[in-house]
Amino acid sequence: MLKALGVGDSERRRESIVEFERVVGEGTDLREAVSGWLGESVEAAEGMDEEEREVNLQILLGMAKRCKAVARREQMAHAGVAVKIGFTLFLGYVDVITDFLVAQSYYEVGDYTTAYATAGFATLAITLQAAITFWQYGKKSKRERFGRTLLAMLGLGPLVEGAAVWTGKEDNDLVISESMMYASIKAFEIAFESIPESIIQVGGILKADYGNIKGIQIIGVISSVVAGAFIMTDANFGFILSKYYITPGDAYYWWIPKKGGLRKKLQMFGMSLFNACYFSQFVFAMSLLGQASSSGTPLFILIGVEFSSICLYMWRKGELFGHSMLSNPATINNCVFPFFFWAWYYMLSCAVPMLIAANPTELGPEVFAGIMVWRLLTNGGVIYLALGCLGENGYYLSLTTGMTVYFFSLGLAGLGLVLFFLNCDTSFDKSLFWRPKSGKQATREKWSDEQPWKRGIQDKDEERWATLMRYHPIYLPFEMVTPWICEDLLFGRRRKSAGAKLEVGLGQHLILIQGRKGSRRGSGVWKGTKVVVW
Repeated sequence: MLKALGVGDSERRRESIVEFERVVGEGTDLREAVSGWLGESVEAAEGMDEEEREVNLQILLGMAKRCKAVARREQMAHAGVAVKIGFTLFLGYVDVITDFLVAQSYYEVGDYTTAYATAGFATLAITLQAAITFWQYGKKSKRERFGRTLLAMLGLGPLVEGAAVWTGKEDNDLVISESMMYASIKAFEIAFESIPESIIQVGGILKADYGNIKGIQIIGVISSVVAGAFIMTDANFGFILSKYYITPGDAYYWWIPKKGGLRKKLQMFGMSLFNACYFSQFVFAMSLLGQASSSGTPLFILIGVEFSSICLYMWRKGELFGHSMLSNPATINNCVFPFFFWAWYYMLSCAVPMLIAANPTELGPEVFAGIMVWRLLTNGGVIYLALGCLGENGYYLSLTTGMTVYFFSLGLAGLGLVLFFLNCDTSFDKSLFWRPKSGKQATREKWSDEQPWKRGIQDKDEERWATLMRYHPIYLPFEMVTPWICEDLLFGRRRKSAGAKLEVGLGQHLILIQGRKGSRRGSGVWKGTKVVVW
C-alpha cells in the first residue's frame, strides 16, 4: 500500500489498496485501520512522490467515508469502554481510600502491625506506579516527566492513563503505549495492594476480639476482593476483545460469543463471580495459615514446592524459557523476561485467573487448569488444618463455620464457572482450557496456510511477519522467518543518515542494521541471532 506499510513497487501497492478496501468494506478491522494505517499514511506522506501522494489521498478519502458510515456504532462502543474504565477506576480508588481508613481503625485499637502493613502496601503500590510512570516518560522533557510522576505519586496515575485510553488520545512517543501502561498499573494494584492487603486485613479481623471489629474493616476486605475480581474480569475480556479481529487464527481467543448481548453479560457475570470466590478462598486460607504459623514458613514451603514442581514439569516439556508472547526477548532477556512473565502468571493464578495463561505459548492449558484445581483443593485443606490449630488458642471462628464458608464459596465459584462455559461461543472448543498442547505445536499450526491468520485472508505471506514475530524464538521455525526479515529490510526500513543505524520494527522487536545509505547490503541482529541480508 505504502512504503510505510512495507510496500515499494506499484503492483504490490495496488494489491494492498484492493485488500485495504476489502477489509474496510467489511468493517471488521476498522478501528485497527484508523489507528494504525491512517497514522502511518499521514506520517509517511512527506517522503512520497507524486504518484504515492495520490494513492495516499485516495486511501484517506476512502477511510473518511467508511468512518462516517459507522460513526454511531463507534460512539456506542466508545461509551461502553468509558463505563468499564470508569467503574474500574472507581473500584480502585475506593479500595485505596478504604485501605487508609482501615489502617487508621487498626491504629486506634492498638493493632499497629496490621495498621502499618495496610498503609505500607497501599503506599508501595502507589510508589511502584510512580516509578513505572517515571520510566514510561523517559523520552519526554524533564518537566513533563516529573509532572506525570508527581501525579502518579498523588494516586492520579490510573485516572490520567484511563482517560487517555478512553478518549483515544494516546501519546505514541512513550516507552510503552498508554493502554498497556493502564493495564500494568491495574496489575500492580492487584499484586501489591489487593492481594497482600486482603490477607493482612482478614488476619487482623481473625485475631481481633469479636466486639472490636469495625464495619470499615469488613468494607476494606470486601472492596479489595471486589476490585481485584472485576479488574481481572475486565482484563480478561479486554485482552481477548483486543485480539478478536486481529488474531482469529488463534482458537484460544474465540470463547467470547459473537452474538447475543445477554450471553456476553452472563459470561462476564460468571467470570466475575468465579474470580471473587476464588480470590476470597485464597485470601481466607492464606490469612489463616499466617495466623497458625507466625513465621510464615508453611506458606513459603507450599509456594516453593508448587513453583518448583511446575518449573520441573515445564523444563521436562522443553518450554521453561519459552514464555511469554508478551515478552520482548533480546540478549539476556531471552531468559529473564520470559521467566518473569511465567512467574507473574503463576502468582496471579494463585489468587485470580488470567485466561491468556491457558494459551500453549504461555503457561499452557494443562498447567493453568492444574493450578486452578490444585488451588481450590489446597485452600480447603489449609482452612481445615489452620482452624483446627487456631481453635485451641481461643479464636472465635470455629472449624464448622470456616468450612461452611469454604464450601459455600466453592459452590458459588462452580456456579460462576458453569455460567462462563455455558455462554461461550458455540464454535469454541472448551477442552482447549485443559487439553495438553505444547507452545511449539500450537505456533507451528498457525504457520499453516490452511489456517488463515486474519479473517478472509487466504495468503499469509504479508501477515506472518507482522504478527508471529511477537512469539519467542523457541517456537518459530527460523527457515520460514528469514524471507519476512529480508522483505522488511528491502521495503520497510527507515534511513536517517549515512552510516546511521536503521531501525526496523517487526512486531515488538527491532532489527538494528548498520550500513551505508543506498546500499541493500547490511547485517542485522534479530532476537540474538545474526542475520546477513543481501
